Amino acid sequence: MTDRIRTERLVLRPVVAEDAAVIMAGFADFEVIKWLARPPYPFTAADLRIHNDDGSSRWPEMAAIEHKGRMIGIVSGAPHLGFWLLQEAWGQGFATEAGRAMAALVFEETAVDHLVSGYFDGNTASANVLAKLGFVETGRGTHWCEPRREDIPHIDLRLERSDWEARL
Repeated sequence: MTDRIRTERLVLRPVVAEDAAVIMAGFADFEVIKWLARPPYPFTAADLRIHNDDGSSRWPEMAAIEHKGRMIGIVSGAPHLGFWLLQEAWGQGFATEAGRAMAALVFEETAVDHLVSGYFDGNTASANVLAKLGFVETGRGTHWCEPRREDIPHIDLRLERSDWEARL
């Protein structure tokens, strides 16, 4: 992500080195990280590399989510829409607002015809966010959860561009 996107309450912007402390805090919280597939737990500073050696972003598809000038989480776009928030930001509609902005960006600025997402069984908050965005279930299976170090039941979802545009 190279631009800033403003929503009613949020700013989505590129992830920068100064975000490291917030990312570390989020990933140190097992209640946050247990719903994510890839980050190791415990997550250490050695696990966090925001930029490549050439200075380019290692996370170009991700955006920091800011509320009132403070980073509260991350949202990612194509081909997979994903998100996480610090616990203090849960239950306030920020994930839905950020997800809506990221989906709009992807569908407005790329030729992508669909987004995929999913959530681990039991993560009702993410299930609700993705349903509000228009994602529909495409399958169920298991997916490796690195923080828990086990396969967890997982629900796969998809959002078609045509369905997104019909909702506008």
